[in-house]
Amino acid sequence: MGPASGEFTTVGSATGGWYHALMPNTTADTMRTAFLERYGSAVTVVIRAPGRVNLIGEHTDYSKLPVLPIAIGQCLYVAVSATDDAVVSAGSAQFGDAATLNRAGEGGNAPWHRYLSGALRQMEAIAAGRGARILIDGDLPTTGGLSSSSALTVGVLAALNAAWDGGLDREEIVGRAIVAERHAGVESGGMDQAIIMFGEAGHALRIDFDPPARTPVPLPLGLKLVVASSGEEAPKGGAARDAYNERVVGARLAAAMLADQVGIDLPMPPCLGDVAAIDVVDILADGLPEKISPIEVGHGSGVDVEHLVRLTADRLDPMAKIPVRRIALHILGEAQRVTHAEAALRAGEIEAFGRILDESHDSLRQDFRCSTPALDKLCAAMRKAGAYGARLTGAGFGGFALAAVAPGREQAVIEAAIAATGGPAFEVTASEGLRLL
Repeated sequence: MGPASGEFTTVGSATGGWYHALMPNTTADTMRTAFLERYGSAVTVVIRAPGRVNLIGEHTDYSKLPVLPIAIGQCLYVAVSATDDAVVSAGSAQFGDAATLNRAGEGGNAPWHRYLSGALRQMEAIAAGRGARILIDGDLPTTGGLSSSSALTVGVLAALNAAWDGGLDREEIVGRAIVAERHAGVESGGMDQAIIMFGEAGHALRIDFDPPARTPVPLPLGLKLVVASSGEEAPKGGAARDAYNERVVGARLAAAMLADQVGIDLPMPPCLGDVAAIDVVDILADGLPEKISPIEVGHGSGVDVEHLVRLTADRLDPMAKIPVRRIALHILGEAQRVTHAEAALRAGEIEAFGRILDESHDSLRQDFRCSTPALDKLCAAMRKAGAYGARLTGAGFGGFALAAVAPGREQAVIEAAIAATGGPAFEVTASEGLRLL
C-alpha cells in the first residue's frame, strides 16, 4: 500500500532522493487539514504557485531580451494564517528545516530560508506588527531547475499579501519577488516570476522586457513536452551562483563594448537588449575578445566599473578575466531563436521547433558553457528515443532538460531519459499561473 493521502514519498534519483512529491490527490483541502494538524489553527489563505519550464530563451531575460516559457501543472501550495505577534513561522516537508523569522526576515539559516527572508523584507512595511504561520508543500521538484525558488517566493508574497490585506496587485508582487530573489544572491531576470504569476493554460507566454509585453502563444495539439532530470542538482548557491553572476557581468561587458564601437550611450548598467537592434550586431559580437576584465572595459569605454561589477547582493572582482564573446553570441542568437520558435509554434511546425531546441542546447553547451555531460547525455538519449529536439531548461549547471515529442512517443522518451540518468522524468503541460484557492 502506498503512502496515505497527503503524505510525502521520495522518488529515487541519481542524487539520492532530493526530489520529493506529494500524492496526486493533494488539494487545497488537504493543505488546510495539514495546516490545522501542524499549527492547531485554521488557514486564512491557500495559494497555488506553479513551476515553470522555459521552452526557449535561456539567459536572455537579464539582458532585457525575450523568453518563451510555460507555467506547468507541478506546483507549490502555500497556506497561510495571519497572526498578531510579528513572528513568521514556516514549515515545508519539501524544503526541510522549519523557520522562525521576525518581520525583518531575520532568524533563518537553511538555504530556502533566504527566499522567505527576502519575501519578508519586501513586505516589511505592509501590515506592520502582523505575523504569520506558513505551510509549503507540493509536487514541484526542488533544486532542479523548474523554478521552485521563484514559485516559493512569488507564492509566499501573494499569500502574505492576501492574508494581511496588503493591497499589492499582481504586477507589484512580481516586481517585489524579483528583488527578493536577487537579494538571495542570484542576479536573475524577471522571467520566472512573470510566468508563475501570468501563465495561461494551453499557452506559452512570450515575455518581452523592453518595452514590457506578454503575448500568449498557443501550443499546437501535435506537441507533447517531456522534462527529465540530469541527476544533478541545479542549486542557486556556491559555484553555480558565481558562474551565473559571471555571465550576467559578461553580458554587461559585451554591451558596453558594442555600444562604444558604434558610439551610442546606454543606460546603466549596460544591457545587450539595448544594442541588439544595431545593424550587424552579430558580426560585431563575433569580433569581441574571448576574455577581458571589467576594469579594462571600463577604461576603454568610459563606463564606471561599478556599473559593470556591482550586483544586488554581490560584487565581482573587477580584475577577473570574464568570457565576453561567446556570452554575447549565445544571448543575441538565443533572442532570435525565441522569435523563430514562436513562429514555428504558431504555424504548427513541430519538427522545426525541435530543431530550434537542438540549436539552443548546442549554443548553451558550446558558447555559454552552462551544460554538463549529464545534460548532454540526457538530451541525446531523448532525441534517440524519438524526440523532435531537446535542450537543457533553466539556468543549467545541472537540473532538467526539455524534449519536444510527438503524441504517442512520450513514454518511450521518458523511459530513455530515466535509463540515461536515473530520472525522474515526466510529461508537462502548459498550466495557468498563480491562483488563490
